[in-house]
Amino acid sequence: MKYDIKVQEHAARPALVIKGKIKIEQAGDAIGGNIGAVGGYLEKAGVPPAGAPFTRTYQFADGVLDCESGFPLAQPVKSQGKFVATELPKATVATTVHVGDQASSEKAYEALHAWMAANGKQPAGAPWEVYVADDRMEIYFPIR
Repeated sequence: MKYDIKVQEHAARPALVIKGKIKIEQAGDAIGGNIGAVGGYLEKAGVPPAGAPFTRTYQFADGVLDCESGFPLAQPVKSQGKFVATELPKATVATTVHVGDQASSEKAYEALHAWMAANGKQPAGAPWEVYVADDRMEIYFPIR
């Protein structure tokens, strides 16, 4: 698959997430469960999500993802137990769309890294994936 990479400005957005360290072989179920839990909490609280669910990955090492999953919001909320208030950052991002299953999304990240190298850009923070459909995700990678 060819990846069309664009640069855009991303506005800061409040979000509510569950953070954790997840073994890569359990990532699909764990991320899905965390997104479901955040969605359920927001529904009970009467706070609608302001977009599709996302996962932001801070580190991937030794087969373990250090990440957070949840929803963007229109207004900030307070943390409550395992539900952590955070923010998707204001940033210049390189972005692309991956169509296919999660397991093959590594190719989109490879394309983003190759584009950064070819264009003199460097990562400037943790990337995140927005799950717009079962087989379609948007990837945002902060750059400088």
